[in-house]
Order: sequence, then structure tokens, then C-alpha cells
Amino acid sequence: MVWDDLVRQSGTAPGDEAVHAPLAAARADSRTNLLVAEYNAIRAVMAQKSAASHTLVGAYLTVVAVILGFVVANRADPRLLLAVPVLAAISGITILRRRRDREAANTYIRDVLRPVAVECSGDDRVFQWDDFYARQKDSRSLLYEFGLQLVFPLSGAVCLFVTLPLLGSVGEWLAWLTGLSFLVALVAAYVHQNRTHLARTVTGVHAVALSLARKLPGRGRDS
Repeated sequence: MVWDDLVRQSGTAPGDEAVHAPLAAARADSRTNLLVAEYNAIRAVMAQKSAASHTLVGAYLTVVAVILGFVVANRADPRLLLAVPVLAAISGITILRRRRDREAANTYIRDVLRPVAVECSGDDRVFQWDDFYARQKDSRSLLYEFGLQLVFPLSGAVCLFVTLPLLGSVGEWLAWLTGLSFLVALVAAYVHQNRTHLARTVTGVHAVALSLARKLPGRGRDS
């Protein structure tokens, strides 16, 4: 009776630990393998999206160069440039969407996979590449990313500005307004996705402007 009570309270009979230990180890190994496989799959998708984004930028610049070549060298109708804002908006929004997907993947790795990896390994230094890379970004990387995103709206705006004096028919005005609407949608998507960074930039510029404004009167009195 005493033995039965002990078994009932503990839920494990002598010798069961030797049986359950290999099962627990196998489950831990399977869990780790699944975790690593999911991490590798996410990283592969992120790399694929990044490569596709750079390919899209190259293709867009090539198309714009071809259109400019037709207009400048072959003396084609300059109103061909009305196609550029539409292409710019489609390409730019696609780039922004892929960037948002990469950010979502980074967040998933940091908030979902990393806690599980820390629990499995007992080491809190795993899956820290994204945070480490974000800390190591210098100003040149940020300027490159910012300039890459501005290629699309700037090129589209220039084409709209150049073609504005050439518009005559209703169809041409409709094409111009269509390009303008696409460009506005691109700028709105850009502002919405980068609102945090833009707010920080505006705050920093405002602080610098206030600091300069406070120093200028003092310098004027000293002189």
C-alpha cells in the first residue's frame, strides 16, 4: 500500500527515469532541429527578397535609361516620360513591401524564435545577428538605403515636371494625372513605413535648429 501511494504521488516508478530520459533528449533534439530549420528557411526567404529588390532597382534604372535614350538620342516624343512615374510607383511600393517583409521576419526571429532557442540551448547569445547588424550600421549604410528609396519618387517627379509644359490633349493630361496619383501613393507609402525614422529625424533637426538659434544671439553680442 505504501509503494502504491508513492507511485501515485510521484507519478513515476523507479526505472522510469532511465526510460524517459532518452525520449526527452530526442524531443529536445527534434525541437532544436525544427528551430534551426525554420530559422534557415526564414533567412533564405529574406536573402531572396533582398536580392530581388536589388534586381528590381537595376531593372528600373535600365528601363528609365532606355526611355531617356529614345527621347534624347532618337528624338522621340518626350511624353514617353509619362510612363516613368507609374513604373517608379510600382517599383518603389514593391521595394517598400519587401522591406516590410524583411522587418517582420527579423521581428519574428527576435521575439518568437530567439526565446525558444535560448530555452533549448541555455545560452542567451544565440540568434543575435540582426540586432548586432543593426547596431553596426554606420551613416553610410543609412544614406545608401535612404538614397535607394528616393530613386523612385525623385525620378518620377522629374519626369512629371519635364512633361508638364508639353501637355495638350485630354488624354495626355489624364496620363499625367495618373502618374501624379501613383507618385503620391508612393510617397504616402514611404512616409507611412518610415514614420518612426522620419519623426526622429525631424526631432533631431528641430533640436539642432534650436541650439543654433540660442547660440547666434550670444555670438552677435560678443562681436
